[in-house]
Amino acid sequence: MVAPWDIYAERLFSLGYGYPLWAPEPSLQFGEVRIGDIGYLSEGRFHFLFNCTVPEDDPINVRGVPPGFEAMTVDVTAVEEHPNEIVQPQLRSQGLHSISMGGEANARYANASVGVRYYCSEQSGALLMLKDPGHATRLTSDRHAREYMRKHLQQWHAFATDSLGHDLQESDIIFVSGFVKTTVWAEAAFSCKSTNGELYISGGALSCSGSSLASGSFSASMCKCEQPTVFHRWGPLCRLPRGNGPKSAGHAAERDEHLDERKSDQCIFLNFFKMKQRLFRSRVVMRAAAGPHHLP
Repeated sequence: MVAPWDIYAERLFSLGYGYPLWAPEPSLQFGEVRIGDIGYLSEGRFHFLFNCTVPEDDPINVRGVPPGFEAMTVDVTAVEEHPNEIVQPQLRSQGLHSISMGGEANARYANASVGVRYYCSEQSGALLMLKDPGHATRLTSDRHAREYMRKHLQQWHAFATDSLGHDLQESDIIFVSGFVKTTVWAEAAFSCKSTNGELYISGGALSCSGSSLASGSFSASMCKCEQPTVFHRWGPLCRLPRGNGPKSAGHAAERDEHLDERKSDQCIFLNFFKMKQRLFRSRVVMRAAAGPHHLP
């Protein structure tokens, strides 16, 4: 079975915003994704190692930095902000076509309620729904970032494997050069053995217009196809009304975060550089912009 984060990344990458993260939430230990973060991707989530644009003794580098660490200098003019990069309330993969919305319960779907149906002309697909626009931040000094990564990658890899104990290849390590963040999101990914199925998105997470996330529940189901497998997530729960959503631990902490509910700290798309070894040629640092698994 293909993992949901792989389906999600593969089907939404072609939209051109970057690598789609199945787990957009900030790290509980290291916080939000930042320009200059060095890390790796696993199970749809970015895993932080250290940040190369701040000093060695910066609090974010609490686990240390590679031996011989030299911070990369980033001029403030080299970081561009693009507010409202994504204003659509829904992003869908190719082959997903909206059919209708309605409040009637349909026995073909589990937990059907107010929601929207999609016709699925392909055997897999993905969907992202946003409450607020997605705001982009990108590093424009590509050449400097490539040169810096090429110079230091071996030390980064040694630090990740020998010092931190991660089982990684050099090609797994990425340099974060940009991202798109939002406030609240809901996502779904599916696969089935046939085409022409129907995907149903239901629950209180959708308003009657199907255009915004309204409360703390969200579900996805399929019919009219063979052996469907459907995955879905939504969050952060602390920013959705508690009436319909599952209760979670850390109620007090969630209440505090709820006060900052308009903060765009959920990283839905990630831009990065990584190393690729070309056959019979030297290694090159590539921007991850040609596909989630097959870089040029």
